[in-house]
Amino acid sequence: MPYSNESLLKFTEDLSAKLAAPGGGAAAALVGAVAASLNCMVGNFTAGNEKYVSVSEEVKELLELSGKHRKELLVLLDADVEAYGNYSKASKLSKNTVEEKLLRAKAMEAAIKTAAEVPFNIMRLCDKVLKVCEVLVFKGNKNLITDVGVSVCFAKAAQKSAYLNVLINILCLKDEAFKSKMKKESDSLLTEAERIEKLVEKECFKILNG
Repeated sequence: MPYSNESLLKFTEDLSAKLAAPGGGAAAALVGAVAASLNCMVGNFTAGNEKYVSVSEEVKELLELSGKHRKELLVLLDADVEAYGNYSKASKLSKNTVEEKLLRAKAMEAAIKTAAEVPFNIMRLCDKVLKVCEVLVFKGNKNLITDVGVSVCFAKAAQKSAYLNVLINILCLKDEAFKSKMKKESDSLLTEAERIEKLVEKECFKILNG
C-alpha cells in the first residue's frame, strides 16, 4: 500500500527501521506536503473572512493551488520509494555476459535518472509552495503569520533535502548533459528559495516584534 494511504506512525516506523526505503527523498516530500498544508490552513482562515474581503478571491485560488501541491508532494513521496525499488531491481540484473552487462548498465542509468528526477520534482513543487508563502505573508490572515513562517521553513528544508538526493543520484550518471542541466536548474531553485525565505522571515519578524 502506498505510504500516502498509510498512517504517519507506519511511515515513521519504516523510516527509522533498517530498510532501504523510505529514505530522505520520501521524507523531503512529506515535509513539503506539510508546508503546503499549512498554506491551506492560512488560506482557509483568510478566504471568506470579512476582514480580508479585498483579497478573498486571490487567496481562494492560492488555497486551491496549495491543496494541489499537497497532493502532488504525497504522490512524489510514493514515487521516491518506487524509484529506489526500480534501482534495486536493475542493480540485481545478471551480468555474466557482455550483453547482460550492457543491458544492466542501461537499466541502471535509466533507474538512476528516474531516482534523480523525483527529488528534482519535489524541489520544483516546493518552489511553488514557497511562492504561495510569498503572497500569504502579506495577504493572509495576520493571526496566522507564524504558520506562513513555518511553511517557509519547512518548504525550504524540504527543497534543500531533495537537492541532496538529486546530487547523490546524478553523481553516478554517465550522461553529462543530463547531470549539468539537473544541477543548474536545482541551483537556480535554491537561489530563489533563499530570496523568498528572507523576504517572508523579514515580514514575519516585523509583525511579531511589533
